[in-house]
Amino acid sequence: MRLTYVWAVIALSLSLGCGDDGGADDVPMTDAATPGDPDFIASCAYVNGFAEAEECREYAGAGWNADSAAEACADVFLGMAGELSLGERCEYPNEIGRCVVGDVDADGYLIIHTGEPGDCGGAQSGCETFGGGTFLPSDSCTGCTASGDEGPGAIVPTAPDCREPLAGSEPGLSEGGQVCTPTLISASTEPGRRFADYADCDVVRTQRPYYEDATEISTDPSDPRLDDDEYMAELGWVKEQAEASACICCHSDSGTPDGPAVWNTEAGDLWIDTVSDEALAMFAGFTSSDSFGYLPAEENNGFDRSTTGLPTTDVERLQTFAELELERRGLTRAEAAELDPFAPQFQELIDYEPEPCEDGIGIADDGTLTWNGGGARYVWVLEADSKSPGVPPNWDLPEGTIWALKAPSDSPPMSCGMVYGEVGADMVQRVPADGSAPPELASGETYYLAAMRDLAQPITRCLFTAP
Repeated sequence: MRLTYVWAVIALSLSLGCGDDGGADDVPMTDAATPGDPDFIASCAYVNGFAEAEECREYAGAGWNADSAAEACADVFLGMAGELSLGERCEYPNEIGRCVVGDVDADGYLIIHTGEPGDCGGAQSGCETFGGGTFLPSDSCTGCTASGDEGPGAIVPTAPDCREPLAGSEPGLSEGGQVCTPTLISASTEPGRRFADYADCDVVRTQRPYYEDATEISTDPSDPRLDDDEYMAELGWVKEQAEASACICCHSDSGTPDGPAVWNTEAGDLWIDTVSDEALAMFAGFTSSDSFGYLPAEENNGFDRSTTGLPTTDVERLQTFAELELERRGLTRAEAAELDPFAPQFQELIDYEPEPCEDGIGIADDGTLTWNGGGARYVWVLEADSKSPGVPPNWDLPEGTIWALKAPSDSPPMSCGMVYGEVGADMVQRVPADGSAPPELASGETYYLAAMRDLAQPITRCLFTAP
């Protein structure tokens, strides 16, 4: 399974930073490689394995020298080393844009993206929304025509996957004894069952970035927790809760195609040691993760994720375990609440405050709707003061949505140039939900236009005035 372009950028953004090993000692210092030298330039070329595209980072600020550039290039993409070139810039004939990360005159850098015009929106949203940078598109990224080879989109079905229970197990709780599981990243199957047995993890992994990066632990056989029956019983319950959820699709040996991403429920008796303090605080809801999206417990086999980051059938029990585990690690609950939240980008999606659209963006006199950044799978027209759209199932249709369309995952993305209120053959109208025409826009009034290349991948978010 190939991840969408932007998920590759998200995965990369989670691993930004210089590596601790390799490369630096093998590159000699040169006269042009001293900090503050305005003539210093270095580039690091590599292949983004997720996007299957060449990329290049360019270092030229006063904070860079041959040693620091070599160290960064030795761990440029999820532990992978790139090819360092001193004195050379990144140059590609199929460049689609540049991501400016930090202050390029100091210790910031450029990421040069390559690809086809259909990749522009993904590169832009990945850079700006998840990478914390500013995207500078190339001329090939102007306009909003969707290319015919952009491929399928992220799949977020809302209908449950209903299956017969595994041989020898108890009948399911749904009609006919089936086990019905929402195929959603925030969902869970029935208590005591494993999510991967009752839903398609390949579908789930299209909804969030997945990459193998296992946390290695070594369990001391004399660890007192192993002899603490109460602790081990509670840890077993937390594992059962985690494996009933879609978490298992990324955080286990058996549920993933290449291995676990960071924490791993199958890392041994004390697998909880693979969970960082920040992740444990999120598990318990001491730091917020509700912007990730959640289903009501009654639609999620009794599992609640509105309070805790890990879906659970018993919020108080999970929080009690997490608080005691953090205390064992030397952190109070109050201190845990001050830890950095995991992936704050999803909160930033809904907190985004749009600014006025550029000329030519919005709705023209003839009703034509125009955005920029390429093809879009999701388009909204909202009241001007509406929250910005986030991720499903509860943040993607904010209050104040006037009109909302989507392109199904097996259809081409939408190209701008559609007429407000008209629904094409390959489009699905989400609002108004009854299929009726949206209300006419009042001339002279301000409205909010949002377009996403795919869910959580914004390419246009701005305010326009109706003609």
